[in-house]
Amino acid sequence: MGQMKNYLLKVLENCSEEQFGQDAVEWAINTGMVRLNYTLEADLRTIMGEPGKPETGKYDDIIEGWRRYCREQEDRARYEMFPEAA
Repeated sequence: MGQMKNYLLKVLENCSEEQFGQDAVEWAINTGMVRLNYTLEADLRTIMGEPGKPETGKYDDIIEGWRRYCREQEDRARYEMFPEAA
């Protein structure tokens, strides 16, 4: 289990220095949007794209999906706190 955590941490750190980006990539892995094959180079290319060709990766879609998910969670929390406002 420790090796898997270390690998995931390495992937997250290589994808983004920012917490938001790391959270987004972790969310994408947890939801199945990204499937890891545990080869660092290949997994980074899947997420970030080929070197010099970021459009070949899923990172932009991951960020967009994570933002949407966060907004939905905020909306849900707001509704639960203030159901009369809906």
